[in-house]
Amino acid sequence: MMRTIGWCLCVALYLFLCAAHAKTLMEPAAGEPAAENFTLQAIDGTSVRLDDYRGKFVLLNFWATWCAPCRKEMPALDNLHKKLNGDGLEVIGIHVGPSLDGIKKFLDQVPVEFTILVDQDMRLANWGVMGLPTTFLVNPEGKIVYRAVGEREWDSARMIRFITKAMSGQQRLAGDDASHSGTPSFLANLKEFLGMNSSKDEEGEPFSN
Repeated sequence: MMRTIGWCLCVALYLFLCAAHAKTLMEPAAGEPAAENFTLQAIDGTSVRLDDYRGKFVLLNFWATWCAPCRKEMPALDNLHKKLNGDGLEVIGIHVGPSLDGIKKFLDQVPVEFTILVDQDMRLANWGVMGLPTTFLVNPEGKIVYRAVGEREWDSARMIRFITKAMSGQQRLAGDDASHSGTPSFLANLKEFLGMNSSKDEEGEPFSN
């Protein structure tokens, strides 16, 4: 019963945040720390490290197959990847929670060309994800400079112009080193309510089918 109530509270928080942030393109991530390095497995089983992308802008999109807005914006994210990948932008999707079979089934229906990683143990809960989808723009030095909570039109002319300016230095960037505010994130709360244990090792465990 308490777990059900907790889940409902998480969903309510997500809906509130999405409504509050829906009209913005991306918000400056002032006060965010440098992006914490991680190692996660891609859907093909290979290990991927965030630090592998140093020197490039990285758009990290936290999503899940059960999240309707996440599913809806995937084609737009793929279009953004196709438009700006050659200019130095890497789009990476991070699926929150397990269900590898469900992810593959979804991607069979909605194929994308950008990398999809799986945070099956929710070990990235300390990233401060306050709802799904949440997207971070990380600069080539590894600092979080922008974030967006909720669905966006990633392939719109305005968004492409915004990200292009951010990459070229024409858009005001945030990203000074600082610590998180300490407010429990959506993922941290969800992880607690689902009773999942935090993993301490850096490398992800192999998927088991």
